[in-house]
Amino acid sequence: MRRIMPIYLVVNTSVSMAARLPEVEHLMTALGDELLYSPVLGDRVRFCLVTFSDTARCALPLADLTEGFEPPRFAVGRETRFAPVFDLLAKLIASDTATHVALGIAFYRPLVVVLTDGVPLDRGWNRSFDRYHRSSHPRLLLVTVGLDPARAEALGADLLASGVRVLDDAPDQPLAAQLKSLLMAQLEQLTTSRLVVRPEDL
Repeated sequence: MRRIMPIYLVVNTSVSMAARLPEVEHLMTALGDELLYSPVLGDRVRFCLVTFSDTARCALPLADLTEGFEPPRFAVGRETRFAPVFDLLAKLIASDTATHVALGIAFYRPLVVVLTDGVPLDRGWNRSFDRYHRSSHPRLLLVTVGLDPARAEALGADLLASGVRVLDDAPDQPLAAQLKSLLMAQLEQLTTSRLVVRPEDL
């Protein structure tokens, strides 16, 4: 049975992230190039890009980055809100899993990578997160940039993150390069993921 590793890259596009977004746009192309040089990963890995600020949207549906795609362009929003993005993620993961399982394609346990420079400002976002977590059972990696490490760790605990990475804005360390290195390292751990082979396994 063919196996697919779904990665949901979730990017904060609030106004405070505006200067960093071109780097993330370059990241998607760089990941596609990297996967071309690794046939095993390229055959298995699929990326979905989700953006959020005061609202959330799917900027790139789950796709094979080695087959060519139109690099997304980000629209800058206002503030950081978590409820809309976790509501959307719950729907996307359920839909993507059901679609692939119906085609006889086994799903590795989804990996959600959240990139943010701030904490959520909306009250009650935890309820949306709880619904998402109960329905999707994903692994979540929190990646922060420009956020105090202590606040990053606290946010990671709130998100039940399997890992927290704090990145720098240093000129000699481009954000795209840091993110690509981090994501490729995660992909190397494919064989440790739990497979989802039936909808009821979610």
